[in-house]
Amino acid sequence: MSIHVKNGTPLYGASLCETCAYAHIAKGYRESELVVVCQSTYPERRVTFRVRECTRYMEVKRQSLKQMEDMAWILAGKGSKRQAGFVPPHEVPDEEREIELILSGE
Repeated sequence: MSIHVKNGTPLYGASLCETCAYAHIAKGYRESELVVVCQSTYPERRVTFRVRECTRYMEVKRQSLKQMEDMAWILAGKGSKRQAGFVPPHEVPDEEREIELILSGE
């Protein structure tokens, strides 16, 4: 008789700390040479196991709202008749087919 448990505890997998913005990870040449320090807690704590779930996890590739606002372009119309935004290429008149980028020093 065999028993199969659905959604049971996984026995292996990558640690969430490998992609977390709060993790400080130092790896050596051997698999046993690994130091993980969680910087989301005070005081910082060493993590000695692979983490499957974490309530303070923040993906390192994800930007905050402030970071996205800083890199966003502000679109302004060239004149009072034009609205800022994107239009399909076939709707742009030939005399307006040039691109003007104004970079501010801010």
